[in-house]
Amino acid sequence: MTDAAKSLSLFLVAAVAIPLLALIAFVGSDDTDDCAPADSSSSSSSSLSPGQKVIPMKKGTFQYTSGFGPRDGVMHQGLDMGSQAGTPMYAAYDGVVDKAGEATGFGQWIVLRHNIGGKRVDTVYGHMFPQDLMVKPGQKVTAGQQIAKVGYNGEVSPPGPGGAHLHFEVWEGGWGQKAIDPKPWLADAVEPGQARPSAPNAPPAGQDSQIVSAEDWNKVAQHESGGNWAINTGNGYYGGLQFSASTWKAFGGDKFAPTADKATPQEQMEVANSTLSGQGWDAWPVTSHQAGVRDKKPAPPGTFAGATGSPPKPTSPAPAAPGGPSDVQTLSGVTDNEGELDVSKPMAARFGSEAHWQTNTVRLARAVAKRFPELQTIGGWRADGGGFSDHPDGRAADIMIPNSGRDQKGVELGNRIQKYVMDNKAVFHVDYTIWRQYYQPAQGPGNVMEDRGDWTQNHFDHVHVTLLPSPLYNGEDLGTIKDRGAGGAGSDSEECPSDVSGNGRMVNVKAGSVPADWARWYNKAGRICPQISASLLASQGHQETGGFQQHVQSPDQAQGPGQFIPDTWATYGKDYDGDGRVDVYSLGDAIMAQGHYMCDLAKDIDGWIAGGQVDPKSGPNHDVRDLYLGAYNAGPGAVQESHGFPSLYPRHFSETRPYAEIIIRNEPKYRGVEDAAVV
Repeated sequence: MTDAAKSLSLFLVAAVAIPLLALIAFVGSDDTDDCAPADSSSSSSSSLSPGQKVIPMKKGTFQYTSGFGPRDGVMHQGLDMGSQAGTPMYAAYDGVVDKAGEATGFGQWIVLRHNIGGKRVDTVYGHMFPQDLMVKPGQKVTAGQQIAKVGYNGEVSPPGPGGAHLHFEVWEGGWGQKAIDPKPWLADAVEPGQARPSAPNAPPAGQDSQIVSAEDWNKVAQHESGGNWAINTGNGYYGGLQFSASTWKAFGGDKFAPTADKATPQEQMEVANSTLSGQGWDAWPVTSHQAGVRDKKPAPPGTFAGATGSPPKPTSPAPAAPGGPSDVQTLSGVTDNEGELDVSKPMAARFGSEAHWQTNTVRLARAVAKRFPELQTIGGWRADGGGFSDHPDGRAADIMIPNSGRDQKGVELGNRIQKYVMDNKAVFHVDYTIWRQYYQPAQGPGNVMEDRGDWTQNHFDHVHVTLLPSPLYNGEDLGTIKDRGAGGAGSDSEECPSDVSGNGRMVNVKAGSVPADWARWYNKAGRICPQISASLLASQGHQETGGFQQHVQSPDQAQGPGQFIPDTWATYGKDYDGDGRVDVYSLGDAIMAQGHYMCDLAKDIDGWIAGGQVDPKSGPNHDVRDLYLGAYNAGPGAVQESHGFPSLYPRHFSETRPYAEIIIRNEPKYRGVEDAAVV
């Protein structure tokens, strides 16, 4: 690790903004009419009452990292809410967007103007990236409406993803007048999406209660998609109301976005209203009954996308599937007194059908359904295997990841499922798995597959498992199995747990390819997380140290087998070899730290890929591991700012690109055979 940029990218939990520089000059009218709460003639789809005060981030997605008041000799005029980049932030009150764009020190900011009790109050949201702003000046917003995503743009400490946070301010009289402490101001605020107890709202004056409203469409969306307006299920249906591409286009949706999941909720409601006029409620034959809206008539054109009142509030992502636990599901919760898992009964119907499956596939699917109840679909049988026989034969299962695996939570779930399957490959008689374009056989090394050009074909939305052949299942009692547990839904275990053997890529370095005392630690570090193998770490170590030189130091002050600079070592250096010292030149301490740092980088980058923020094929080898290595060399911020492999500065081309190209090219020569024993 030789690039000093890495000192700017520590993965710290707490994020603290450094004092802000002078902001852009305040310009705005004192007129408060345009930021008054929506008038009573407008229908509100929000679950929050007009005038409701809302915490700008959901509980569990942030922690307070720096408060209001003097800090380092400068007045800190806001409240910092440390989080992960990409986490949603919400409007704290009904109002109007006064500013949305660049601001010195903030990177990008949003200023909302509110009329609270007849007085002007502004709220400020800072440190976002341009692509994550979801509102524009002059736009009306509703309390609880998502307005942006958390970033680490501008002046944050530490720089990079570790400094991601929302800087939130409250100004009485408008921005630049009187800053007040946001924390007491939020004392009576509610969670985004949570309504204050109140009497049911009567239909707005003058509005026909038999005309479909935004509230009605929200009810339908809850049944169609769990209220997730941005969902792409991977089965040809998109958005909160589950439009097919043809229906979306036929009723004018393409003027808003190519598919419904890319449109705003109000645009989707507008297209739904047109669909209702043309096809009636039979366009939603089941969910319209469930929502109790079959008697509603279409609204006038323009009611939703063209309405002048408050737009519908985007609702929360889909909740866990029915029957899934809300908290941590422990192993004992689904295991009998003998420590065995009951697979004698069919999996719940909500997961799918077991028809046409072989016995090994049924056993696997039942176990996965119990161990991971947050899943919604487990499929796999189809008559046309696309040139492969495992699906038509009934010996393949496709374990579908919620939200198509397009968020960090989905990536982590898929990683855990793939690990669970390979940990129990002997129990389930596994032939191979494919997850996120990586083919992993039960025996021997895996490899990155060719790019098939499609999210599903590249297995980014499901974990594919092919089992060894077995008889077709005929209803016999499969009894129980003794499996190695997986950490169920909501598990708070790390994706990359320390020193775990058997992660589905249990391949030691090739005997004789590295010095024996180095090999032991590469084999151990290669089991920390699924993305980072022992052979990759060995190839990287050879490149970093000029041929496994233990006591090497670079001109950039990078030291030891992992070539850590002091700042990064302060975070990742630990006494892994148990000698009572934390030593950057120790093989055990340095190589294990290398593995943990690489796994942290892989976890973040996989999340960015899932969110569409970076291109996984942008490196010299067109391999996602290029990005992991690029982040190790140049810092993760360089990957995110480049939207892929680092390409911002000359050193990224002269050093970082050859670094990744050589390591990936040489990795196979260090790849040995499977061996679960680690000493």
